[in-house]
Amino acid sequence: MSAEIELDPRLDYQAVAPLVGQLADAKDDDLILNARHVVHVGALALQVVLSMVKARASAGQTTRLVNATDTCVDQLGLFGFSPETLTNPETWT
Repeated sequence: MSAEIELDPRLDYQAVAPLVGQLADAKDDDLILNARHVVHVGALALQVVLSMVKARASAGQTTRLVNATDTCVDQLGLFGFSPETLTNPETWT
């Protein structure tokens, strides 16, 4: 079974608390993060996502980032990630 979370357009410090709650509620084996409206990716929100992705991977669950806007892809690139590598902890090291 899979679940989908639509990410807020601005993933800044104000989006972190709701994002943590949404991610904590996602118990499905496959989680889809829909980034179709994302126009800003902040470091704190990115750290939350990375932590969740790593914890889910350790539990044998998958996470995918889909429909990333060009702006989202560009901002992830500034942190050294792509939509594919963001959800693949093995590529981080």
